Amino acid sequence: MNKSLVLKFAQFALILIVGVLADQWTKLYAEDRLASPNLPHEIVLEVPASAKDKTLQEFLTQEFTWSSPEQIETIARRWVRDDNARRMSPDDKLDAAQKIHVRKREVVVVEGYWDHQYTRNPGAAFGLMADSDSQYRRPFFIGISIVALAIILYILSGVTLGQQLLIWGLSLIAAGAIGNFIDRVQYGYVIDFIVWKYTDEHRWPTFNIADVLICVGVGFMLIEIVRDTIRERNEALAAKDAEPDASDAEGA
Repeated sequence: MNKSLVLKFAQFALILIVGVLADQWTKLYAEDRLASPNLPHEIVLEVPASAKDKTLQEFLTQEFTWSSPEQIETIARRWVRDDNARRMSPDDKLDAAQKIHVRKREVVVVEGYWDHQYTRNPGAAFGLMADSDSQYRRPFFIGISIVALAIILYILSGVTLGQQLLIWGLSLIAAGAIGNFIDRVQYGYVIDFIVWKYTDEHRWPTFNIADVLICVGVGFMLIEIVRDTIRERNEALAAKDAEPDASDAEGA
């Protein structure tokens, strides 16, 4: 078998696996450590023996290291229930093996610009087609993902090992498509959690790592296409300049 062909598909597989793992790992983080009362989706924490007799606020401070003291206090005061759905207070003492239900938690990464908020997106990237008929939406997106992967593999078969940007672009797009495909098969929706915003009124649609991989992959492919177009044009001009002038040929 052609060595360059093996290296090309090995590189594709490695990038794809790393991308899918990164996407699924971050979605597990969102599933386990973010909560939204609108869905509803909550975080269920079991109190370990080492946290017995700690207050709720102390325990949440220990659990939610990315949250500020003010955020912890708000969560403890407003968004925690026990197994009986009773609202708990920050000073409540905890028992070992007790389960507490956190009904809302968001993470501020960059104040005013970057948050993590749990969202379920039944549509395409950035919420496109989220309001379409659910009866057809899931099989449609699953089918599209399979077709897209087949097209990517077909294009990749004709790419040379030297076209690294194109290989990376195809690999990242495939990783993003498979990452969201896994969600749609498993849940019927895609988990989104990254929020970029200027203000609460001016915010980019919530997205995930798979969406990032797809966008970066498309960017790499566009760069490669533009670069190839410029290279071909320069080669054509160089070839034209190298041709002997017709008048010189007649004079000779």
